Amino acid sequence: MKRVGIILRDYTSKRGSALLGVREDLIGYLRNYSIEIICIPIVFQNNEYEELERVIKLIKLCDGIILPGGAEEYDIDYKIVKYLYEHDIPTIGICLGMQLMALTFNGDIKLIGNETHQKKEGYVHEVKIKEGSRLADILKSNKILVNSRHIERITTTDLPIVAISNDLVIEAVEDKNKKFFIGVQWHPESLKEDIY
Repeated sequence: MKRVGIILRDYTSKRGSALLGVREDLIGYLRNYSIEIICIPIVFQNNEYEELERVIKLIKLCDGIILPGGAEEYDIDYKIVKYLYEHDIPTIGICLGMQLMALTFNGDIKLIGNETHQKKEGYVHEVKIKEGSRLADILKSNKILVNSRHIERITTTDLPIVAISNDLVIEAVEDKNKKFFIGVQWHPESLKEDIY
């Protein structure tokens, strides 16, 4: 059985409590494939060096890592992405996870400036995927419809950009020289009808 680690993100509950967690639909998606899930919390207030060492011990137990969506990024996130990349650990970044991947490699980010990419609907816009990319090979298509719930966009990165929306928002990055290193801006775990 494959073990997949998920880096937990910090949240605030409706009652104002600080929490670490991950979206329920991501856990549900992985359960469809009988994958053992290892939740990897980051205590952002701890000594960063010691916390990174602890996180790396948990990463070493996993066959791959998911960098999920969230709202806040921290310096330790970039060190984790760098470690995953340098040690060729299969990694998928989702939403904030993709942005962290892009930012780690000389990326820049800015607000989109409108709400066109922050909608509750299932499918919001089309994404064009670069022919010959690993993402296109996986999806067996150069165009797909995706959901969209983000307010920021990556503007530059040294990682190869392999997908964009019609309004030129970067939607996916990857490095084909790695076992698996792909980041997507949308939330594939929420598109249940696309699970295959």
